[in-house]
Amino acid sequence: MTFIDVLNLVGGLSLFLYGISMMSDNLQAAAGNKMRQILKSITGTPFKGMLVGLGVTAIIQSSSATTVMLIGMVNAGIMSLQQAVGVIMGANIGTTVTAQLIAFNIGDIAYLFVTLGMLGLFFKKSRAMEHWSLIILGFGLLFVGLNVMSNSVIDLKNSVFARNILAQAADYPLLAIFAGMIFTMIIQSSSATVGIVLVLANTNLISFDGALYLVFGSNIGTTITAWLAALTSSSTSKRVALIHTLFNIIGTIIFATLTYLGYFNKLIDLITPGNVYAHQNVARHIANAHTCFNLCNTLILLPFSGILVKIAQKLIPQGPEETISMGEPKYLDYHLIDDSYLAIEQCLKEMREMLRLVRLELRTTYEAFKDKNYKKQESISRIESAIDNLQKEITKYLIAVNERTNAEIIIKKIPALLHTVNDIEKAGDLTEEANYILNELIPSRNNNLTDDLKKMIYDLYRKVMDMLELCIEYLEELKPIYTYKIIELEGRINETHSSLREQIMDCIQNGICNPVTGLHTIDFIDTMERIADKLKNLVKAGSHDFTYNHLNDKLWDINKAELDDN
Repeated sequence: MTFIDVLNLVGGLSLFLYGISMMSDNLQAAAGNKMRQILKSITGTPFKGMLVGLGVTAIIQSSSATTVMLIGMVNAGIMSLQQAVGVIMGANIGTTVTAQLIAFNIGDIAYLFVTLGMLGLFFKKSRAMEHWSLIILGFGLLFVGLNVMSNSVIDLKNSVFARNILAQAADYPLLAIFAGMIFTMIIQSSSATVGIVLVLANTNLISFDGALYLVFGSNIGTTITAWLAALTSSSTSKRVALIHTLFNIIGTIIFATLTYLGYFNKLIDLITPGNVYAHQNVARHIANAHTCFNLCNTLILLPFSGILVKIAQKLIPQGPEETISMGEPKYLDYHLIDDSYLAIEQCLKEMREMLRLVRLELRTTYEAFKDKNYKKQESISRIESAIDNLQKEITKYLIAVNERTNAEIIIKKIPALLHTVNDIEKAGDLTEEANYILNELIPSRNNNLTDDLKKMIYDLYRKVMDMLELCIEYLEELKPIYTYKIIELEGRINETHSSLREQIMDCIQNGICNPVTGLHTIDFIDTMERIADKLKNLVKAGSHDFTYNHLNDKLWDINKAELDDN
C-alpha cells in the first residue's frame, strides 16, 4: 500500500464515522418516537428480530450495512439492545443468500443518496424535511466512506502474495481462522474473503476443510465494521458490536470443533450434490457451509440472546445518562387498568421517573457547562427524548384508565394528573433551553463569565436541584411536610431570581461584565425560575390529592388532542 492508499483509508474511515453520526442524530430527531413504536412491534421477540435482520440484509446484501444501521438506531434510542440481538443474528443469515437474491450493491449508488440528501437540504421546507435529508446524506456518506476504504486496499484483494498466505494458512485450523479474520478486517467484506476462498478451493490450492476454517474466520472479521460504527457512539452501541462479535466467535468455536472432528464437513458433503473430496462441486459445498454455519449458529444461540445481552452489559459499563436512553415506561401495566386506584399509583411512580430524568438533564447541563464537556452536552437530546416519550405513554395510560373506570374520584383525578404530567414535561423543555443558553449561547460569545456570574448561575442551579430532589420524594407518598418545604423553597428561588436580575443589570450598566454575556445569564436565571414554577404546580395539584372539584373539559381536550397529534 502506498502513502496515498493509507491516506484514502483514513479519509474513508472519517467519512464513514461522520455519516454514521449524521444519520444517528437525525434519525432520533425525525422519527424517534414513531420508529421506536414500529420497531418495537416488529422486533418484539428475538425470533421476529431475526426475520427482520434476515430480510433487510438479504435485500441490501451486507450484514455490515445492517449492523451499521442497527447501531445508528440503538445509538438514537430507537431500538433497545435486546431487540438488536435477533436482528444481528438474522443479518448473519441474510448475508449468505446474496448470490441467490437480487444483486443490489448500495456502495455502487452511494453518491445517489448523497445527491438526494443535498437536494433535500437545498429545497427543504420544514424541519422534518431537513432531518430526513441529513439522514439520507449521512447514509450515502457512510457508504462513500466504505467505498473509499475498500478501494484503498483493493490491491490486497487481488494480491498473489495475500492469496498465498491464505493458501498456506488453510493447512492449520487456528491459523486459517485467524488469517480469514484478519484479511476480512482489512478489506471489510466477508463476501470478498469468501469469494477468494472459493477461487482458491476451486483451483485446488486449499482443501475443503481449510476453506471452512477461513470462512469461519471471515465471519469474525466482518464485525470490524460494527466496531468502527460504534467507535464514537454510546456504550449501548458498543454492546451491539460486542454481541455481534461474541455471536460469531461462539459459532466459530462450535463449528470449527465439529469440522476438526469431521462432523460438520461430512454433513455439508452429505447435503450437497457431488463428492467434495473428489473435487466435485466445491464452490456449492463452501456456499452451503457458509449458509449452514450462520443458520445453525442462530438456531443454537437465539434462545440464549438474553445471556449475550447480560455478558455485553457486564463487559461494557453503561453511563448514567444512557440508562434512560429509551425512555420506556417501567410501571405502566395495562393489566392493572381495571383496578383504577392501583393504576393511578403506577402513574405517580412513572411521573417520579420523569422527574428523575429532568434532574439528570439539569445536572448534565450544569456539569457540561462547568467542565466544558461537549460529550455530556450531546446526551441532553437523548434525555429530553426520553422525557417526551414518558409523557406520551403516561397520557395514553391515563386516557385508557378514564375509559375503563366508573369511579367518580378517579375521573376527577385524571385532568389534574394530565396537567401535572405536562408540567413535568415543560420543566424538561425548559431544562433543554437552559442547556442551550449555558452551553451554546454563552460560549459562542467568546467572553469568559466573571466569577460573580458563575456563582449566580450555580446558586440558582443548586436551589432548583434541591427543589427537584424534594419533588421526587414528595411524589412517593405525597407527605404534607414536603409540600411546605417545596413551597418555601420556591419562594426563596423567586427572591434569589429577582435579586440576581438586579445585580446583573447593575454589572452591565457599570461595565463590570460583557453586556451580551450578562443578558444570556439573565435568560438562564429566568429559565430556572420558570422550572421552579412548574414544580410548584405539581405540589399544588398534589396537595389537593390531584382532584378537581369539577372535570376540566378544556384541559382534557387539549391533552387528548396533543396525544392524537403525536
